[in-house]
Amino acid sequence: TGKLGEGGMGVVYSAYDEQLGRAIAVKAMSSLDGGDTVRKRFWREARAAASINHPNVCQLYEIDEDDGRLFIVMELLEGEPLGDRLRSGAMSVAEAVPIGLAVLSALGALHSRGIIHRDLKPSNVFLTPHGVKVLDFGLAKTSTPEQSPSLLSSDELTRTGMIAGTPRYMAPEQVTGEPVDARSDLFATGAILFEMLAGRPAF
Repeated sequence: TGKLGEGGMGVVYSAYDEQLGRAIAVKAMSSLDGGDTVRKRFWREARAAASINHPNVCQLYEIDEDDGRLFIVMELLEGEPLGDRLRSGAMSVAEAVPIGLAVLSALGALHSRGIIHRDLKPSNVFLTPHGVKVLDFGLAKTSTPEQSPSLLSSDELTRTGMIAGTPRYMAPEQVTGEPVDARSDLFATGAILFEMLAGRPAF
């Protein structure tokens, strides 16, 4: 029913599920020529999101394929990304703290499953009338593969020393290509909190 946005790996559309009679979001692979690595990353995103059932994590419904093009079906959120909200300036402490706590709550659920998001930023934090949702698990990795054996480890998809993330919100160890863990997500959350309160990026 419409195009919502586009990222490095896919395009997100609004759609309508005729069987269940509900509005949904569909994230489709950007192209068919991305190769096996892009497909694996897409599957990793789906498995990471599907393994978490938490009110502050965007809910995933299914992953399927059409003509060789993978797509993920997820809940369609009402509201706006935090990045859009920040264009109008700094937020009050009363506004920022509940958002920060919601992100930390989502991270608690992720980290307890051994999953590191690795790309937390304002555009991946969505503000809805009913609460905050963390989105986009395209760069997610496992810190302890035995906890989430269905997820591909970072070694399988990321070359040693390859930088993955958004520079403005990346922890120092992430920038230098060193191993990351849950603390890297907390660093990104701190950078987001700073930006919410100061009205400008920390870096």
